Amino acid sequence: MLSLSFYISIAPVSASDTNPQRMFMNIILSIRWNLLLALCGLCWAALATAQDTASLARELVSIKGGYIEKKKQLEELRIRAYLPILLKAVGKGPAWKPGHPNWAETEQRIHTEWRKLYLDHHTRIGRDTGYGWMDEALARDYARAFSADELGALNVFYRSPAGSAVLALEKEFLGFYPQEMQRSLARVMLGVETFSARERELFRSPESRARREFIELFESELMVHAESLRIGSPYVDANASLVQQGALATAADSIDALRRKLDAATLNEVHAFLKSELGRKERVFLGAALPLVTPPDEDPARAKEAEATFYLGLQQLSAQWRELAAKPTNK
Repeated sequence: MLSLSFYISIAPVSASDTNPQRMFMNIILSIRWNLLLALCGLCWAALATAQDTASLARELVSIKGGYIEKKKQLEELRIRAYLPILLKAVGKGPAWKPGHPNWAETEQRIHTEWRKLYLDHHTRIGRDTGYGWMDEALARDYARAFSADELGALNVFYRSPAGSAVLALEKEFLGFYPQEMQRSLARVMLGVETFSARERELFRSPESRARREFIELFESELMVHAESLRIGSPYVDANASLVQQGALATAADSIDALRRKLDAATLNEVHAFLKSELGRKERVFLGAALPLVTPPDEDPARAKEAEATFYLGLQQLSAQWRELAAKPTNK
């Protein structure tokens, strides 16, 4: 590029060309060419950087893997976590709790119709609930939030033995923990089930702190925990800590099995990464990005229209559920 620029700058001005006006115009022309080439060079550099960033972001999502499954887990958590909220909202008085004559029928009706309403909403938006679009959409958001150097460093960590170990264990973690958080949320809100004697002991155990610190290695724990509390608010605000403590108690054996698979040296390396500026930045990013990420081609206007239809449908169903909950019973 430099040699071409230099050639253009001198070629129009011949040594035998002594016409002052023509020489002046040639000099102006050469300056314009140089400015144009410099601008093109900057544009190509920016384009190359953008392409590098996008490529590194796709590589990162590919290395980490499992985001389609994580999205499915998160959406299933949303569906299930809202069930006790909806069930609590449609009944009246202190008698409305498990054991009420209309409780089981109302619960089953809400379970079926709420799930259908939620999934139909995604269909109206045009959003594939198989979440095949997830990796591309998340890579897009990574490329917007991180520089090429940062993405390169993330790739290095997740390819390392320590990063690979955490990714492998997280897949096992996702096999049980979201369900335990959902159970704990329902327990705190409704008291629909109680701890066994051993679970009560585990709930109070000092070892719960070590288990909590361990599960915080997994990015999905942050998302599951935050989403559970968001959905449960304001019903669980005063007892928010009990939601995680309950899940730690009922999942204690499974968590301990994972803890035994990670040696101290690897654990220290993972902690060092998570405490780094880049590690903290990625956790903040994922806490916001994964719950809200949308397909690259989703139409915002269509989504807004579908949302209005969704809330109208929920109002109509809620009226029917309230009627069912209030149905006269034989005493």
